[in-house]
Amino acid sequence: MMEDILKEIKNVPAVMGSYIHVTGITAVHSDLPKIFLNKIYDVGDAVDRIIKVNQSTNMHANNIELKYEEAVIIVRPIDSDASLITFCETGINKKTLNMTTGMLSNELKEAAKRIRSSKKAASSKPQAPAVPVTEAPPAKQEVDVNKILHAGPLAKVFQDFQNAFAMAIGPIGEMVMKDTVEKWAKKGDCSGARLGELVEMLCKEIDDKSLEAEFKEAISKHLI
Repeated sequence: MMEDILKEIKNVPAVMGSYIHVTGITAVHSDLPKIFLNKIYDVGDAVDRIIKVNQSTNMHANNIELKYEEAVIIVRPIDSDASLITFCETGINKKTLNMTTGMLSNELKEAAKRIRSSKKAASSKPQAPAVPVTEAPPAKQEVDVNKILHAGPLAKVFQDFQNAFAMAIGPIGEMVMKDTVEKWAKKGDCSGARLGELVEMLCKEIDDKSLEAEFKEAISKHLI
């Protein structure tokens, strides 16, 4: 049923995907692109704070909008501790989206209840003993992704990658590209010899064989 709710919302034109956020529960209930999965709980946590401010000032908004250059995040409270967070392209028809989510309000409340029930059931299970860590994790390598993309020796190549990638996945392409290049840069030198590795990482985000083939064809001149 959860999947059906998210699918119906995603059928609204210009919706990228949505996420049911329940306060205190980090389990992912989402159909968003992979690029968002490590960040959506942080978005939900921020939304919790906004809702608490609204409540403390006796403001009860039906929807909350967070606007960015490439996307709009629309938050619809489900109950006092749960929200539907929808990531949209900037051209979203908000009236259509509000109508769709409004019709699903009862289903969303039931979904939030099930998420809470699943959390309680999981917490009642005996936990496996923790495994002691004997070695400290390696320090994270810091990279300046903006410098790599726009001022590094491969800046022109990355621009071509960006243009081809946006053709494959749409307006969130720049956001996904930046995140993927940052991960790629942390794994080794930012050199032409490693571009093939970056291409494979980007293709995993495209996740469509025909679009992957078009992307690879468009940037083939840059591959060794």
